[in-house]
Amino acid sequence: MDLHTHPIEALKDKLGIRGIHDINQEVASLIVRAIKSAGLQGIAITEHNNFNHGWVACLEILDHFNKENLVVLPGEEIDYGGQQWLHLYIPDYYRRRMPFFKGQEWFFILAHPGYYNPLEKEKFNPIKYDAVEAQSLHGDFPEAEGISQERQVPLVRSSDAHRLEDLGRYYTELEFK
Repeated sequence: MDLHTHPIEALKDKLGIRGIHDINQEVASLIVRAIKSAGLQGIAITEHNNFNHGWVACLEILDHFNKENLVVLPGEEIDYGGQQWLHLYIPDYYRRRMPFFKGQEWFFILAHPGYYNPLEKEKFNPIKYDAVEAQSLHGDFPEAEGISQERQVPLVRSSDAHRLEDLGRYYTELEFK
C-alpha cells in the first residue's frame, strides 16, 4: 500500500475539481486505474488539510469499483509544529484484518521528518504517533530510523505522489488476514 498520496490534487486542474461535489465516478475511475497500474493493492488518500476529499473519493471507489478489491483509506496530511503528519481513518473491516494498524480507528504517521523544517524531536514527545515515514519521492529521511527505534514504531515508505503516475513509487507491504 502507498500510505501517502494526493490523487485529488493530481486531478484538480485536469478535471476542474474545486470541492467534494466534483469528486465523482470519473475521478474514482482514474484513481483506481492509477492504483492498478502501479501494481498496488491500495492507497491512503491524504490530501493537504482536507479529510473530506479523501472520504468522498473513497466512497466513490467503494460505490463504483468494489469488485476491484482495493484497500482505499481516507486521511489527510496536516501541518503541526513545522512538520507534516498523516492522519488516516481505518474502517473496522481493515482494523480487524490488517495487524499493522493495531486495531486502531485512527492511525498517525510522521511524514518526511525534517524535510521542510529542522526536526525538534523533543517537541513531539507528548504526541502519540504510530509510524514514521523513512522514504518518499522527496528522498530518504535519515532521522526516521532513530525515531522508529526510540518510539518503537514502524518505518513506512510512501510516494507522497502529487501525480497519478507517481503512485506506488514507494510503498509499504502490509499483511492482510
